[in-house]
Amino acid sequence: MAEDLEELWRKLSFTKEEDEGIVLGNNSTKAAKAKGRLCAVLKILTHKSVLVEALRKNLRMLWKSSKGVNISELDNDLFLVEFGDERDKQRIMDMSPWSYEKQLVIIQEFEGDLTSREMELKWCPFWVQILNLPLKCRTKETAWAIRSKLRSVMEGDVVDSGVQWGKYLRVRVKVDITKKLVRGKKVTIEGGESRWI
Repeated sequence: MAEDLEELWRKLSFTKEEDEGIVLGNNSTKAAKAKGRLCAVLKILTHKSVLVEALRKNLRMLWKSSKGVNISELDNDLFLVEFGDERDKQRIMDMSPWSYEKQLVIIQEFEGDLTSREMELKWCPFWVQILNLPLKCRTKETAWAIRSKLRSVMEGDVVDSGVQWGKYLRVRVKVDITKKLVRGKKVTIEGGESRWI
């Protein structure tokens, strides 16, 4: 229905008065840009409708923001979150992923140049365990080499010594939730040995 209306709108011809443009200068966007620094956009991946008041209450309790948080509905299941403090915003973003009523919550930086319909929230950070790596490969450099191939590794969970002993190497990656999960990758180790990780 909405697509049909948009198509009809494109076919309409404008009158001279309607065709006159309005120019918005710096002053028109200054306040929104300043407030936007403390904002993020949030989407809940659910088929059910979300009650805004219940969402506000639950996220305020969960996030425990020191200077408060305000949540406004932009579109169906798309919300603008305004934090009272930059540190709160960064902490909440760093602790992603979040869930609401057992549904994934995607939260990303505010983009003031887009309308709510143009926003594409599809990236969500997750910690991934890299299994079947030889012990000599459990290093910060391996995490970054994997990063260059995946193009979405945010950080590696490697101690200050640069080597991570344990059952696996952990990296935090941004996952495109619109695509199937990658089960693994083939890695070639310095001696030419290939291995599935």
